[in-house]
Parts: sequence; structure tokens; C-alpha cells
Amino acid sequence: MSNLIGGEEVAHIEALASMDNWEQFMEFASDQIDQAIPGQSQSYKLKLAYEELISNIIRATNKDLSAGTTPASLEILALKNVWDGHNVFVLRTQDTGPHFDPHFADRDSVDIDQPVHERQIGGLGLFLIQQSVDYVAYDWIDEKNTYDLCMKI
Repeated sequence: MSNLIGGEEVAHIEALASMDNWEQFMEFASDQIDQAIPGQSQSYKLKLAYEELISNIIRATNKDLSAGTTPASLEILALKNVWDGHNVFVLRTQDTGPHFDPHFADRDSVDIDQPVHERQIGGLGLFLIQQSVDYVAYDWIDEKNTYDLCMKI
């Protein structure tokens, strides 16, 4: 699936993809989610998915930084849109880090019953993201990784 086109921007924030900006990213998202999502359960799921996504982005964009190199930038947009006939709240993240396609379409399931020491490394966080929201998408747009996390409102 591709990202949702357009939508009404409610708010946005942009900063370096760094743990130094973690609180800023989390407060922004939490405030926007609390204003847009009526149900506490839905709100919690979206916050959980967002936290997992942002931590993955920050880790991935900083993994190969050498001394004096600037981290990638990370922009988060809060949008209202329509998807499949439903009003949705969208948290769109765009980063200038290395191209990374999580292949959400290929992650239908992860064997969560398998013992941790027997599981293949990777994929559980992306599975969590996918299971926590109503719709998730990835695109490489204008040299940026672009992820949409959507919840019906």
C-alpha cells in the first residue's frame, strides 16, 4: 500500500534524529494523539507504535555515523485524512537517513509463541507497529523514508 496523499496538516515538528530530541518527539506525538484520538485504547496503541518506529529510525540513522557527521533530520506531521471511507488521524514520519523499506506488506505474522532464543532477529517491532494501528505504510519519497501510522477517528 502506498502512503495517503494529501490530508489536512494539523501540526508538525522537525529536528535531528537523535536521542537528544526524544522527549520533544514524544511530547509532540502524545499531545497530537490525545487531541485527535477519542479512545484511550486506540490512543495507547498509536503511541506504542509511534515510539517503536521513532526508536528504530533514530537507531538506524545513527548506526553508522562517524565523528563530526550530523544525524539525519526527522520530521513528524500530524494529519487528518480519509482512508477507505473513514476519517483517520495520521502520524507521518519522514527522515533523511539511509533508505530502509520495512516491507510491511510481507509481515503478516510473527510467531510470538516461539521462544525468544529461537526467534529470528528482527521483525517483532515492525510486527508490533503493524498490529497496533489501523493502517501502516512506507514509501521512499523525495529521498526520504516516509512512514504513515493511521488510526480511525
